[in-house]
Amino acid sequence: MKRWAVVDTNVVVSGVLTARSWSPPQKIVDTMLSGALRFLVSEELVFEYRRALLYPHVATRHGLSETEVDSFLKDMLLNAAIREAPAPAVATQPGTEESQSEPPGDEHIVALLKAQPGAMLITGDHRLAEAVSEWCQVLSPAECAATLLD
Repeated sequence: MKRWAVVDTNVVVSGVLTARSWSPPQKIVDTMLSGALRFLVSEELVFEYRRALLYPHVATRHGLSETEVDSFLKDMLLNAAIREAPAPAVATQPGTEESQSEPPGDEHIVALLKAQPGAMLITGDHRLAEAVSEWCQVLSPAECAATLLD
């Protein structure tokens, strides 16, 4: 794949949780680990990956220790491009130019996408996809696996 991608946390967590090698999230995580997918992360996104993978209900399902999660993330980051996105603008008044249209909690992903023009988003989050689809290509994990990874 030639274009940069930002892989949303839900895709990474799903890829870690599934035991099905043919599942789209698993394929995406595998390509992130192998370096076949050009992807961007920010420090904040890596912390979000880690935090989500260590939620007790998630950790119980994947069975990885905190050390194993850190090792997984370290291996994945060997193939990532790290970008520090500018802090998202804070809305001062609803309806002004500065008001945010991205779902709360996803401002850092939107800022990362804007910091790398032409980057695409891989997500299963429909609210986030809708918020950025006017100016950014968005692929579901299934679309990504079918079009970019085969």
